Amino acid sequence: MSSWSRAATAATLAATLGGWGLAALAPRDFTLGTFQDDAQYAVLAKAIRERHAYRNLNFPGQPPELKFAPGWPAVLALAWQPGLGDTANLERLRRVNLVVAGPLAGAVAAAGVAVFGLAPALSALAALASVATPAVMMWWTIPMSEPLCLACLAVTLLLAASGRPRSAAVAAAVAVYVRSIAAPFLVALLAVEWWKSGWRRALRPAALGLGLLVPWVVWIAVHRADVPPVLAKAGYGTYAAFYGQGLRAAPATMLFTVPYVNAPMVVRALGEALLAWHWAPRLAETALGLGLVALVAVGSRKRPVLAVALALYGAVVLFWPFPQEDRFVGSVWPLLLLAALAALPWRRARVAVATVAAVAAGVAFGRGEGVRLHRLRSRGTLEVLDSVRPRIPPGAVVATANPPLVYLRLGNPTVVSWRERSYRWYRDGFWAAAWGLGDDLWDVVRAYRPDYLIIERRGAEGRYAAGSLMRQCPGVLREIWKSPRDEYLFTIHGDVPCSPVRLEP
Repeated sequence: MSSWSRAATAATLAATLGGWGLAALAPRDFTLGTFQDDAQYAVLAKAIRERHAYRNLNFPGQPPELKFAPGWPAVLALAWQPGLGDTANLERLRRVNLVVAGPLAGAVAAAGVAVFGLAPALSALAALASVATPAVMMWWTIPMSEPLCLACLAVTLLLAASGRPRSAAVAAAVAVYVRSIAAPFLVALLAVEWWKSGWRRALRPAALGLGLLVPWVVWIAVHRADVPPVLAKAGYGTYAAFYGQGLRAAPATMLFTVPYVNAPMVVRALGEALLAWHWAPRLAETALGLGLVALVAVGSRKRPVLAVALALYGAVVLFWPFPQEDRFVGSVWPLLLLAALAALPWRRARVAVATVAAVAAGVAFGRGEGVRLHRLRSRGTLEVLDSVRPRIPPGAVVATANPPLVYLRLGNPTVVSWRERSYRWYRDGFWAAAWGLGDDLWDVVRAYRPDYLIIERRGAEGRYAAGSLMRQCPGVLREIWKSPRDEYLFTIHGDVPCSPVRLEP
Protein backbone atom coordinates (compact mmCIF):
# COMPACT_ATOMS: atom_id res chain seq x y z
CA MET A 1 0.00 0.00 0.00
CA SER A 2 1.36 3.40 -0.95
CA SER A 3 2.11 5.86 1.82
CA TRP A 4 -0.71 8.21 2.74
CA SER A 5 -0.22 11.97 2.77
CA ARG A 6 -2.05 15.22 3.22
CA ALA A 7 -2.29 15.44 -0.54
CA ALA A 8 -4.03 12.07 -0.62
CA THR A 9 -6.51 13.23 1.99
CA ALA A 10 -7.12 16.42 0.02
CA ALA A 11 -7.65 14.41 -3.19
CA THR A 12 -10.13 12.10 -1.47
CA LEU A 13 -12.04 15.05 -0.05
CA ALA A 14 -12.00 16.87 -3.39
CA ALA A 15 -13.29 13.79 -5.20
CA THR A 16 -16.05 13.35 -2.62
CA LEU A 17 -17.16 16.96 -2.97
CA GLY A 18 -16.86 16.65 -6.74
CA GLY A 19 -19.08 13.58 -6.72
CA TRP A 20 -21.72 15.45 -4.76
CA GLY A 21 -21.36 18.33 -7.20
CA LEU A 22 -22.08 15.99 -10.09
CA ALA A 23 -25.09 14.64 -8.21
CA ALA A 24 -26.39 18.17 -7.63
CA LEU A 25 -26.09 19.00 -11.33
CA ALA A 26 -27.44 15.69 -12.65
CA PRO A 27 -30.80 15.92 -14.50
CA ARG A 28 -33.91 14.75 -12.64
CA ASP A 29 -36.48 15.23 -15.42
CA PHE A 30 -37.51 11.58 -15.61
CA THR A 31 -39.52 9.22 -13.48
CA LEU A 32 -37.98 6.28 -11.66
CA GLY A 33 -38.83 2.61 -11.97
CA THR A 34 -38.73 2.29 -15.76
CA PHE A 35 -35.57 0.19 -15.64
CA GLN A 36 -37.66 -2.38 -13.71
CA ASP A 37 -34.92 -3.45 -11.28
CA ASP A 38 -35.08 -0.05 -9.60
CA ALA A 39 -38.85 -0.43 -9.17
CA GLN A 40 -38.36 -3.91 -7.76
CA TYR A 41 -35.85 -2.56 -5.24
CA ALA A 42 -38.45 0.04 -4.25
CA VAL A 43 -41.10 -2.64 -3.68
CA LEU A 44 -38.66 -4.58 -1.49
CA ALA A 45 -37.76 -1.41 0.43
CA LYS A 46 -41.47 -0.87 1.09
CA ALA A 47 -41.81 -4.47 2.26
CA ILE A 48 -38.94 -4.07 4.72
CA ARG A 49 -40.07 -0.71 6.07
CA GLU A 50 -43.83 -1.20 6.20
CA ARG A 51 -44.31 -4.97 6.49
CA HIS A 52 -41.03 -5.95 8.18
CA ALA A 53 -40.73 -8.73 5.60
CA TYR A 54 -38.64 -9.46 2.54
CA ARG A 55 -41.35 -10.24 0.01
CA ASN A 56 -42.60 -9.18 -3.40
CA LEU A 57 -45.66 -7.20 -2.36
CA ASN A 58 -46.77 -6.62 -5.95
CA PHE A 59 -47.41 -10.29 -6.74
CA PRO A 60 -50.52 -12.15 -5.55
CA GLY A 61 -49.56 -14.20 -2.52
CA GLN A 62 -46.53 -11.94 -1.92
CA PRO A 63 -43.84 -14.61 -2.43
CA PRO A 64 -40.41 -14.18 -0.78
CA GLU A 65 -37.61 -12.45 -2.67
CA LEU A 66 -34.72 -14.76 -3.61
CA LYS A 67 -33.00 -12.97 -6.49
CA PHE A 68 -31.85 -9.65 -5.03
CA ALA A 69 -29.75 -9.79 -1.87
CA PRO A 70 -31.34 -7.66 0.88
CA GLY A 71 -28.54 -5.16 1.48
CA TRP A 72 -29.56 -2.51 -1.02
CA PRO A 73 -33.32 -2.71 -0.34
CA ALA A 74 -32.50 -2.34 3.37
CA VAL A 75 -30.60 0.88 2.62
CA LEU A 76 -33.49 2.18 0.51
CA ALA A 77 -35.90 1.26 3.30
CA LEU A 78 -34.23 3.92 5.45
CA ALA A 79 -35.48 6.55 2.98
CA TRP A 80 -38.96 5.07 2.57
CA GLN A 81 -41.56 7.05 4.52
CA PRO A 82 -44.67 5.09 5.54
CA GLY A 83 -47.90 6.90 4.77
CA LEU A 84 -46.39 9.13 2.08
CA GLY A 85 -47.64 7.13 -0.89
CA ASP A 86 -45.79 4.80 -3.22
CA THR A 87 -45.21 7.28 -6.05
CA ALA A 88 -43.85 9.96 -3.73
CA ASN A 89 -41.67 7.42 -1.96
CA LEU A 90 -40.28 6.21 -5.26
CA GLU A 91 -39.14 9.77 -5.93
CA ARG A 92 -37.58 9.98 -2.45
CA LEU A 93 -35.41 6.98 -3.26
CA ARG A 94 -33.68 9.01 -5.97
CA ARG A 95 -31.83 10.90 -3.25
CA VAL A 96 -30.08 7.83 -1.87
CA ASN A 97 -27.67 7.34 -4.77
CA LEU A 98 -27.23 11.09 -5.16
CA VAL A 99 -25.77 10.95 -1.65
CA VAL A 100 -23.75 7.81 -2.44
CA ALA A 101 -22.14 9.47 -5.50
CA GLY A 102 -19.84 11.57 -3.28
CA PRO A 103 -18.40 8.74 -1.12
CA LEU A 104 -18.13 6.59 -4.24
CA ALA A 105 -15.89 9.14 -5.95
CA GLY A 106 -13.91 9.61 -2.72
CA ALA A 107 -13.37 5.86 -2.26
CA VAL A 108 -12.20 5.51 -5.85
CA ALA A 109 -9.77 8.41 -5.45
CA ALA A 110 -8.40 6.91 -2.22
CA ALA A 111 -7.94 3.56 -3.97
CA GLY A 112 -6.09 5.29 -6.78
CA VAL A 113 -3.50 6.58 -4.32
CA ALA A 114 -3.26 3.74 -1.81
CA VAL A 115 -3.84 0.69 -4.03
CA PHE A 116 -2.63 1.78 -7.46
CA GLY A 117 0.12 4.23 -6.48
CA LEU A 118 -1.20 7.11 -8.57
CA ALA A 119 -0.56 10.74 -7.76
CA PRO A 120 -3.33 12.23 -5.59
CA ALA A 121 -4.44 14.83 -8.12
CA LEU A 122 -4.50 12.24 -10.90
CA SER A 123 -6.50 9.85 -8.71
CA ALA A 124 -9.11 12.53 -8.01
CA LEU A 125 -9.36 13.38 -11.71
CA ALA A 126 -9.74 9.72 -12.68
CA ALA A 127 -12.34 9.16 -9.97
CA LEU A 128 -14.53 12.03 -11.13
CA ALA A 129 -14.08 11.12 -14.79
CA SER A 130 -15.12 7.53 -14.15
CA VAL A 131 -18.11 8.46 -11.98
CA ALA A 132 -19.34 11.00 -14.55
CA THR A 133 -19.12 8.66 -17.53
CA PRO A 134 -22.54 7.39 -18.72
CA ALA A 135 -21.65 3.74 -18.01
CA VAL A 136 -21.49 4.63 -14.30
CA MET A 137 -23.73 7.68 -14.10
CA MET A 138 -26.63 5.67 -15.48
CA TRP A 139 -26.80 3.74 -12.20
CA TRP A 140 -26.38 6.49 -9.60
CA THR A 141 -29.12 8.64 -11.13
CA ILE A 142 -31.70 5.94 -10.30
CA PRO A 143 -31.98 3.78 -7.13
CA MET A 144 -29.82 0.90 -8.35
CA SER A 145 -27.31 -1.12 -6.32
CA GLU A 146 -24.24 -0.65 -8.52
CA PRO A 147 -22.86 2.58 -6.95
CA LEU A 148 -22.91 1.37 -3.34
CA CYS A 149 -21.53 -2.03 -4.36
CA LEU A 150 -18.69 -0.34 -6.25
CA ALA A 151 -17.88 1.85 -3.25
CA CYS A 152 -17.73 -1.27 -1.06
CA LEU A 153 -15.38 -2.95 -3.53
CA ALA A 154 -13.06 0.07 -3.52
CA VAL A 155 -13.01 -0.08 0.30
CA THR A 156 -12.33 -3.82 0.09
CA LEU A 157 -9.24 -3.20 -2.04
CA LEU A 158 -8.10 -0.41 0.28
CA LEU A 159 -8.34 -2.66 3.34
CA ALA A 160 -6.67 -5.58 1.58
CA ALA A 161 -3.79 -3.35 0.46
CA SER A 162 -3.34 -2.09 4.03
CA GLY A 163 -2.89 -5.63 5.34
CA ARG A 164 -6.30 -5.93 7.04
CA PRO A 165 -7.79 -9.07 5.48
CA ARG A 166 -10.52 -9.55 8.10
CA SER A 167 -11.88 -6.04 7.62
CA ALA A 168 -11.56 -6.48 3.86
CA ALA A 169 -13.57 -9.71 4.06
CA VAL A 170 -16.34 -7.90 5.93
CA ALA A 171 -16.39 -5.12 3.32
CA ALA A 172 -16.52 -7.70 0.51
CA ALA A 173 -19.38 -9.55 2.23
CA VAL A 174 -21.28 -6.27 2.54
CA ALA A 175 -20.72 -5.73 -1.19
CA VAL A 176 -22.23 -9.16 -1.89
CA TYR A 177 -25.27 -8.26 0.20
CA VAL A 178 -25.63 -5.13 -1.92
CA ARG A 179 -25.12 -6.92 -5.25
CA SER A 180 -24.52 -10.64 -5.71
CA ILE A 181 -22.02 -10.25 -8.54
CA ALA A 182 -19.51 -8.87 -6.01
CA ALA A 183 -18.92 -12.47 -4.89
CA PRO A 184 -15.80 -12.87 -7.11
CA PHE A 185 -14.07 -10.16 -5.04
CA LEU A 186 -14.73 -12.01 -1.78
CA VAL A 187 -13.54 -15.29 -3.29
CA ALA A 188 -10.42 -13.60 -4.66
CA LEU A 189 -9.62 -11.99 -1.32
CA LEU A 190 -9.85 -15.29 0.54
CA ALA A 191 -7.94 -17.22 -2.13
CA VAL A 192 -5.07 -14.73 -2.15
CA GLU A 193 -4.93 -14.65 1.64
CA TRP A 194 -4.72 -18.46 1.72
CA TRP A 195 -2.00 -18.43 -0.92
CA LYS A 196 0.04 -15.71 0.82
CA SER A 197 -0.40 -16.64 4.48
CA GLY A 198 -1.54 -20.24 4.57
CA TRP A 199 -4.91 -21.72 5.40
CA ARG A 200 -4.64 -21.13 9.14
CA ARG A 201 -4.32 -17.36 8.76
CA ALA A 202 -7.03 -17.38 6.10
CA LEU A 203 -9.53 -19.00 8.45
CA ARG A 204 -10.50 -15.84 10.31
CA PRO A 205 -11.24 -13.67 7.26
CA ALA A 206 -13.01 -16.65 5.66
CA ALA A 207 -15.11 -17.19 8.77
CA LEU A 208 -16.04 -13.51 8.85
CA GLY A 209 -16.73 -13.04 5.15
CA LEU A 210 -18.54 -16.30 4.52
CA GLY A 211 -20.19 -16.35 7.93
CA LEU A 212 -21.88 -13.03 7.25
CA LEU A 213 -23.49 -14.55 4.15
CA VAL A 214 -24.97 -17.55 5.99
CA PRO A 215 -28.31 -15.83 6.83
CA TRP A 216 -28.91 -15.04 3.15
CA VAL A 217 -28.01 -18.59 2.11
CA VAL A 218 -30.35 -20.01 4.77
CA TRP A 219 -33.15 -17.68 3.64
CA ILE A 220 -32.81 -18.94 0.06
CA ALA A 221 -32.71 -22.59 1.15
CA VAL A 222 -35.78 -22.22 3.36
CA HIS A 223 -37.90 -20.28 0.87
CA ARG A 224 -36.76 -21.70 -2.46
CA ALA A 225 -39.92 -23.79 -2.84
CA ASP A 226 -42.17 -20.84 -1.97
CA VAL A 227 -41.66 -19.05 -5.28
CA PRO A 228 -44.30 -20.25 -7.78
CA PRO A 229 -42.81 -21.98 -10.87
CA VAL A 230 -44.25 -19.41 -13.26
CA LEU A 231 -42.36 -16.65 -11.42
CA ALA A 232 -39.18 -18.69 -11.10
CA LYS A 233 -39.23 -19.19 -14.87
CA ALA A 234 -39.59 -15.44 -15.30
CA GLY A 235 -36.36 -14.80 -13.40
CA TYR A 236 -37.81 -14.24 -9.94
CA GLY A 237 -36.06 -17.25 -8.45
CA THR A 238 -32.34 -17.42 -7.71
CA TYR A 239 -29.63 -16.56 -10.20
CA ALA A 240 -28.44 -20.16 -10.02
CA ALA A 241 -31.92 -21.42 -10.91
CA PHE A 242 -32.10 -19.03 -13.86
CA TYR A 243 -28.74 -20.21 -15.19
CA GLY A 244 -29.69 -23.83 -14.61
CA GLN A 245 -32.88 -23.44 -16.64
CA GLY A 246 -30.91 -22.19 -19.61
CA LEU A 247 -28.23 -24.84 -19.21
CA ARG A 248 -30.81 -27.64 -19.25
CA ALA A 249 -32.64 -26.20 -22.24
CA ALA A 250 -29.63 -25.29 -24.43
CA PRO A 251 -26.31 -26.56 -23.00
CA ALA A 252 -24.24 -25.96 -26.13
CA THR A 253 -25.56 -22.40 -26.42
CA MET A 254 -24.86 -21.62 -22.79
CA LEU A 255 -21.36 -23.08 -22.72
CA PHE A 256 -20.04 -22.03 -26.12
CA THR A 257 -22.22 -19.52 -27.96
CA VAL A 258 -22.80 -17.22 -24.97
CA PRO A 259 -19.12 -16.49 -24.22
CA TYR A 260 -18.31 -16.32 -27.94
CA VAL A 261 -20.94 -13.62 -28.45
CA ASN A 262 -20.32 -11.80 -25.17
CA ALA A 263 -16.54 -11.42 -25.54
CA PRO A 264 -16.50 -8.84 -28.37
CA MET A 265 -19.39 -6.94 -26.76
CA VAL A 266 -17.45 -6.66 -23.50
CA VAL A 267 -14.36 -5.40 -25.33
CA ARG A 268 -16.40 -2.83 -27.22
CA ALA A 269 -18.13 -1.71 -24.02
CA LEU A 270 -14.70 -1.04 -22.49
CA GLY A 271 -13.76 1.25 -25.35
CA GLU A 272 -17.11 3.01 -25.17
CA ALA A 273 -16.72 3.57 -21.42
CA LEU A 274 -13.47 5.45 -22.05
CA LEU A 275 -15.02 7.53 -24.83
CA ALA A 276 -18.15 8.08 -22.68
CA TRP A 277 -20.86 7.39 -25.29
CA HIS A 278 -21.51 5.98 -28.78
CA TRP A 279 -19.82 8.54 -31.00
CA ALA A 280 -16.84 6.62 -32.37
CA PRO A 281 -16.92 3.81 -34.97
CA ARG A 282 -17.29 0.34 -33.51
CA LEU A 283 -13.86 -0.63 -34.79
CA ALA A 284 -12.29 2.24 -32.84
CA GLU A 285 -14.19 1.29 -29.69
CA THR A 286 -13.08 -2.31 -30.06
CA ALA A 287 -9.44 -1.32 -30.58
CA LEU A 288 -9.56 0.89 -27.49
CA GLY A 289 -11.21 -1.92 -25.56
CA LEU A 290 -8.47 -4.37 -26.48
CA GLY A 291 -5.86 -1.86 -25.40
CA LEU A 292 -7.63 -1.40 -22.08
CA VAL A 293 -7.78 -5.16 -21.53
CA ALA A 294 -4.01 -5.31 -21.95
CA LEU A 295 -3.41 -2.33 -19.65
CA VAL A 296 -5.74 -3.65 -16.95
CA ALA A 297 -3.97 -7.01 -17.06
CA VAL A 298 -0.60 -5.28 -16.54
CA GLY A 299 -1.97 -2.85 -13.95
CA SER A 300 -3.52 -5.57 -11.80
CA ARG A 301 -0.55 -7.96 -12.01
CA LYS A 302 1.07 -6.60 -8.83
CA ARG A 303 -2.30 -6.47 -7.07
CA PRO A 304 -3.26 -10.12 -6.76
CA VAL A 305 -6.66 -9.59 -5.12
CA LEU A 306 -7.74 -7.33 -7.96
CA ALA A 307 -6.21 -9.62 -10.61
CA VAL A 308 -8.01 -12.73 -9.35
CA ALA A 309 -11.25 -10.83 -8.74
CA LEU A 310 -11.32 -9.37 -12.24
CA ALA A 311 -10.53 -12.78 -13.76
CA LEU A 312 -13.44 -14.37 -11.90
CA TYR A 313 -15.72 -11.42 -12.57
CA GLY A 314 -14.82 -11.53 -16.26
CA ALA A 315 -15.66 -15.25 -16.41
CA VAL A 316 -19.09 -14.59 -14.91
CA VAL A 317 -19.74 -11.79 -17.39
CA LEU A 318 -18.63 -13.86 -20.38
CA PHE A 319 -20.81 -16.85 -19.49
CA TRP A 320 -23.84 -14.96 -18.22
CA PRO A 321 -26.65 -15.44 -20.77
CA PHE A 322 -27.92 -11.89 -20.89
CA PRO A 323 -26.41 -9.20 -23.14
CA GLN A 324 -25.89 -6.30 -20.74
CA GLU A 325 -22.17 -5.78 -21.10
CA ASP A 326 -22.44 -1.99 -20.70
CA ARG A 327 -23.88 -2.58 -17.24
CA PHE A 328 -21.26 -5.12 -16.24
CA VAL A 329 -18.43 -2.86 -17.41
CA GLY A 330 -19.96 0.18 -15.75
CA SER A 331 -20.23 -1.70 -12.46
CA VAL A 332 -16.42 -1.82 -12.14
CA TRP A 333 -15.30 0.86 -14.60
CA PRO A 334 -13.57 3.16 -12.07
CA LEU A 335 -11.38 0.27 -10.88
CA LEU A 336 -10.57 -0.69 -14.46
CA LEU A 337 -9.58 2.89 -15.30
CA LEU A 338 -7.30 3.08 -12.25
CA ALA A 339 -5.64 -0.22 -13.19
CA ALA A 340 -5.12 0.96 -16.76
CA LEU A 341 -3.56 4.23 -15.59
CA ALA A 342 -1.26 2.38 -13.18
CA ALA A 343 0.00 0.21 -16.04
CA LEU A 344 1.22 3.18 -18.06
CA PRO A 345 4.96 3.68 -17.42
CA TRP A 346 5.07 7.43 -18.06
CA ARG A 347 3.45 10.15 -16.00
CA ARG A 348 2.51 12.16 -19.09
CA ALA A 349 0.73 9.16 -20.59
CA ARG A 350 -1.27 8.70 -17.39
CA VAL A 351 -2.26 12.34 -17.36
CA ALA A 352 -3.17 12.24 -21.06
CA VAL A 353 -5.44 9.18 -20.70
CA ALA A 354 -7.11 10.54 -17.57
CA THR A 355 -7.64 13.88 -19.30
CA VAL A 356 -9.21 12.22 -22.34
CA ALA A 357 -11.53 10.26 -20.04
CA ALA A 358 -12.42 13.42 -18.09
CA VAL A 359 -13.10 15.54 -21.19
CA ALA A 360 -15.20 12.82 -22.81
CA ALA A 361 -17.15 12.28 -19.58
CA GLY A 362 -17.65 16.02 -19.15
CA VAL A 363 -19.07 16.42 -22.64
CA ALA A 364 -21.31 13.38 -22.13
CA PHE A 365 -22.47 14.75 -18.77
CA GLY A 366 -23.38 18.06 -20.38
CA ARG A 367 -25.30 16.25 -23.13
CA GLY A 368 -27.22 14.19 -20.61
CA GLU A 369 -25.99 10.90 -22.05
CA GLY A 370 -26.05 9.23 -18.65
CA VAL A 371 -29.82 9.72 -18.34
CA ARG A 372 -30.82 9.54 -22.00
CA LEU A 373 -32.32 6.06 -21.71
CA HIS A 374 -34.14 6.95 -18.47
CA ARG A 375 -35.74 9.97 -20.15
CA LEU A 376 -36.82 7.93 -23.16
CA ARG A 377 -38.38 5.17 -21.11
CA SER A 378 -39.96 7.59 -18.67
CA ARG A 379 -41.95 9.47 -21.30
CA GLY A 380 -43.39 6.36 -22.93
CA THR A 381 -44.19 4.53 -19.70
CA LEU A 382 -45.97 7.43 -18.01
CA GLU A 383 -48.12 8.09 -21.08
CA VAL A 384 -49.30 4.49 -21.11
CA LEU A 385 -49.98 4.29 -17.39
CA ASP A 386 -51.88 7.59 -17.37
CA SER A 387 -54.03 6.32 -20.25
CA VAL A 388 -54.89 2.91 -18.77
CA ARG A 389 -55.38 4.11 -15.18
CA PRO A 390 -59.11 5.02 -15.56
CA ARG A 391 -59.79 1.75 -17.39
CA ILE A 392 -58.45 -0.60 -14.70
CA PRO A 393 -60.54 -0.93 -11.52
CA PRO A 394 -58.88 -1.16 -8.09
CA GLY A 395 -57.94 -4.68 -7.11
CA ALA A 396 -57.81 -6.00 -10.68
CA VAL A 397 -54.74 -8.14 -11.37
CA VAL A 398 -52.61 -6.70 -14.19
CA ALA A 399 -50.13 -8.62 -16.35
CA THR A 400 -47.33 -6.33 -17.49
CA ALA A 401 -43.71 -6.18 -18.58
CA ASN A 402 -42.88 -4.06 -15.53
CA PRO A 403 -44.89 -5.49 -12.59
CA PRO A 404 -43.25 -3.50 -9.77
CA LEU A 405 -43.69 -0.10 -11.42
CA VAL A 406 -47.33 -0.73 -12.34
CA TYR A 407 -47.96 -1.79 -8.74
CA LEU A 408 -46.29 1.33 -7.34
CA ARG A 409 -48.05 3.77 -9.69
CA LEU A 410 -51.50 2.18 -10.09
CA GLY A 411 -51.76 0.28 -6.81
CA ASN A 412 -52.96 -2.91 -8.50
CA PRO A 413 -51.55 -6.38 -7.86
CA THR A 414 -49.43 -7.41 -10.84
CA VAL A 415 -47.93 -10.45 -12.55
CA VAL A 416 -45.37 -10.86 -15.31
CA SER A 417 -46.41 -11.06 -18.96
CA TRP A 418 -43.30 -12.91 -20.09
CA ARG A 419 -40.82 -15.67 -19.36
CA GLU A 420 -37.12 -14.90 -19.47
CA ARG A 421 -35.37 -17.21 -21.93
CA SER A 422 -32.46 -15.00 -22.97
CA TYR A 423 -30.44 -17.97 -24.24
CA ARG A 424 -32.81 -17.99 -27.22
CA TRP A 425 -31.33 -14.71 -28.42
CA TYR A 426 -27.85 -16.23 -28.46
CA ARG A 427 -29.12 -19.37 -30.17
CA ASP A 428 -31.67 -17.95 -32.60
CA GLY A 429 -30.70 -14.30 -32.95
CA PHE A 430 -34.31 -13.22 -32.34
CA TRP A 431 -34.55 -10.99 -29.26
CA ALA A 432 -38.33 -11.06 -28.97
CA ALA A 433 -38.36 -14.81 -28.42
CA ALA A 434 -36.08 -14.34 -25.41
CA TRP A 435 -39.16 -13.14 -23.49
CA GLY A 436 -41.36 -16.14 -24.21
CA LEU A 437 -44.27 -16.77 -26.55
CA GLY A 438 -47.91 -17.74 -26.28
CA ASP A 439 -47.35 -20.88 -24.22
CA ASP A 440 -45.45 -18.89 -21.58
CA LEU A 441 -48.11 -16.18 -21.30
CA TRP A 442 -50.81 -18.87 -21.08
CA ASP A 443 -48.96 -20.39 -18.11
CA VAL A 444 -49.23 -17.00 -16.37
CA VAL A 445 -52.93 -16.75 -17.19
CA ARG A 446 -53.63 -20.23 -15.82
CA ALA A 447 -51.60 -19.66 -12.66
CA TYR A 448 -52.85 -16.17 -11.70
CA ARG A 449 -56.01 -15.43 -13.71
CA PRO A 450 -55.01 -11.79 -14.38
CA ASP A 451 -57.78 -9.45 -15.51
CA TYR A 452 -55.80 -7.10 -17.76
CA LEU A 453 -52.67 -7.09 -19.92
CA ILE A 454 -50.65 -3.95 -20.66
CA ILE A 455 -48.37 -3.91 -23.71
CA GLU A 456 -45.91 -1.01 -23.57
CA ARG A 457 -43.76 0.52 -26.25
CA ARG A 458 -40.50 -0.39 -24.50
CA GLY A 459 -38.61 -3.51 -25.50
CA ALA A 460 -40.11 -6.82 -26.58
CA GLU A 461 -41.14 -8.09 -23.14
CA GLY A 462 -44.64 -9.50 -23.44
CA ARG A 463 -45.43 -8.08 -26.90
CA TYR A 464 -44.60 -11.16 -28.94
CA ALA A 465 -45.98 -13.47 -26.26
CA ALA A 466 -49.32 -11.64 -26.51
CA GLY A 467 -49.29 -11.80 -30.32
CA SER A 468 -48.47 -15.50 -30.25
CA LEU A 469 -51.27 -16.23 -27.78
CA MET A 470 -53.82 -14.21 -29.80
CA ARG A 471 -52.98 -16.14 -32.98
CA GLN A 472 -53.20 -19.53 -31.30
CA CYS A 473 -56.12 -18.86 -28.93
CA PRO A 474 -58.50 -16.18 -30.29
CA GLY A 475 -60.70 -14.73 -27.60
CA VAL A 476 -58.29 -14.98 -24.67
CA LEU A 477 -57.14 -11.37 -25.17
CA ARG A 478 -59.62 -8.67 -26.15
CA GLU A 479 -58.38 -5.20 -26.98
CA ILE A 480 -60.04 -2.32 -25.11
CA TRP A 481 -57.50 0.46 -25.75
CA LYS A 482 -54.76 1.20 -28.26
CA SER A 483 -52.42 4.18 -28.54
CA PRO A 484 -51.15 5.68 -31.83
CA ARG A 485 -47.76 4.07 -30.98
CA ASP A 486 -49.12 0.51 -30.82
CA GLU A 487 -49.44 0.27 -27.06
CA TYR A 488 -52.35 -1.78 -25.83
CA LEU A 489 -54.63 -2.68 -22.95
CA PHE A 490 -56.37 -6.05 -23.18
CA THR A 491 -58.90 -7.78 -21.00
CA ILE A 492 -57.93 -11.40 -20.33
CA HIS A 493 -60.46 -14.22 -20.53
CA GLY A 494 -58.81 -17.24 -19.01
CA ASP A 495 -61.92 -19.41 -19.34
CA VAL A 496 -61.55 -19.56 -23.14
CA PRO A 497 -60.28 -23.01 -24.24
CA CYS A 498 -56.63 -22.70 -25.19
CA SER A 499 -53.84 -25.16 -25.99
CA PRO A 500 -50.90 -23.17 -27.40
CA VAL A 501 -47.92 -24.96 -28.88
CA ARG A 502 -45.34 -25.65 -26.17
CA LEU A 503 -41.93 -25.08 -27.68
CA GLU A 504 -39.81 -26.06 -24.66
CA PRO A 505 -40.53 -27.31 -21.14
